[in-house]
Amino acid sequence: MNDELKAGVGLSRKWDAREAGREVAETTLEKLDGENPKFFLLFSTIHYEKYGGFQELLNGVWDVLPEGTPLVGGTVLGFANNFGCYTRGASALAVSYKNMDVAMGYGKKSKNAPIEASNECAEMIDSHLKTSQYRNAFLLNLISGPELFNFPGMGQKKIIESKTTANMGISFMKLAQRTTGKGLPRDDEILKNLTKKLPEYSILSGVLLDDFKFLRNYQFYDHQILINSLVGLGLKTDLSLGVNTTHGMLERGDNFKITKVDFNGWLIKEINNKPAWPEFLRLLGWNKEILSDENKFIERMMYSPLGFKREGQLYPAMPGIVLGDSMMTVVRSQEGDIASIMYINGELLLQAVKKNLEPYQNWKPSFALFSSCITRLITLGKNIYYEQNALVQHFQDTPFLVFYVSGEGTYSSERKHLIYSDMSFNSAVFRDGKGENAG
Repeated sequence: MNDELKAGVGLSRKWDAREAGREVAETTLEKLDGENPKFFLLFSTIHYEKYGGFQELLNGVWDVLPEGTPLVGGTVLGFANNFGCYTRGASALAVSYKNMDVAMGYGKKSKNAPIEASNECAEMIDSHLKTSQYRNAFLLNLISGPELFNFPGMGQKKIIESKTTANMGISFMKLAQRTTGKGLPRDDEILKNLTKKLPEYSILSGVLLDDFKFLRNYQFYDHQILINSLVGLGLKTDLSLGVNTTHGMLERGDNFKITKVDFNGWLIKEINNKPAWPEFLRLLGWNKEILSDENKFIERMMYSPLGFKREGQLYPAMPGIVLGDSMMTVVRSQEGDIASIMYINGELLLQAVKKNLEPYQNWKPSFALFSSCITRLITLGKNIYYEQNALVQHFQDTPFLVFYVSGEGTYSSERKHLIYSDMSFNSAVFRDGKGENAG
């Protein structure tokens, strides 16, 4: 392996899982000019579940990939790279570079026991990299995403209007979250614990999912297909790196206070000392009939999420389930939190990308990774190519890969600052080690 860094991003749009695995590996590795990769990141859409299965997708990759290469990844709603933006297929990124040590880790039962799972993952990575001579550390953290609870007698519901039934549903969720692989991803707990276990690592995080149905998702680790797990790729290198989070949302109106929560803060029961869901609708100026179509519920809510004010910043969080007069978000709240209704449009979404790239304006990057919220992809629709074009203009021929997920965040080891939220755009950019880190 020579001293020159080589990076490649690959793509397959083939329907068959095994063929797609081979093609995405071949198109990625050809950019490395015969050098063996230090790692291989693989993301795919959920459709391969029905076109051969994910084990066959991995088998196809390993038909081409040198044995022993660290591989992690998982299922996403879509992805973007130097070639375009896609909601079907597979994409990968690989890097060959001498001055880099790499390790993988995983933790199972991440929804049931997030602290134990993140401890397991962190210890696997730390045990392999703690003696590395390189000072700049990075962790890619991929977490099993939300899966709707199967409420007894009702199925997988997003809206339960009956207060009696809702109370039963809340009790069921508390039990099911502890005992099944369903429910919320608990990414905030995982991320907070990882920053304690691996404080010298800057982190880019993403929560994996399916095709926006929130029924199942898969994590890729070496030759294995995992569920209800988190997987991580740790790097120590002489490359400079930066992480950054932006969202582009603005406050729509007056602030309000979260006055009562339940279910460890995921369930908001009261806003301004009033039942939360009716009060939230009043603040929005909506009546409940506007959300009578449950299938359109999340799509409508993504345009008007609430935002929590923390450390002088607003972090968006979208209500995902309504239970009687209460509402659930995947970003936990606390009693006393100040919040606001936020709004977004296409122009603001694109501005968030440009703002995110500002710390890297004077960089000559070597490769880049991005985790972006699925709501950005859905909101922009066909205009998502404007986002991809902005990245192409910035990175030119430098390989980059964006994966669209359902929860995301970054941690800067320089600033000791953790940000996790919904509806955000997050970067991890790498360049040669002659300059300072960013973010």
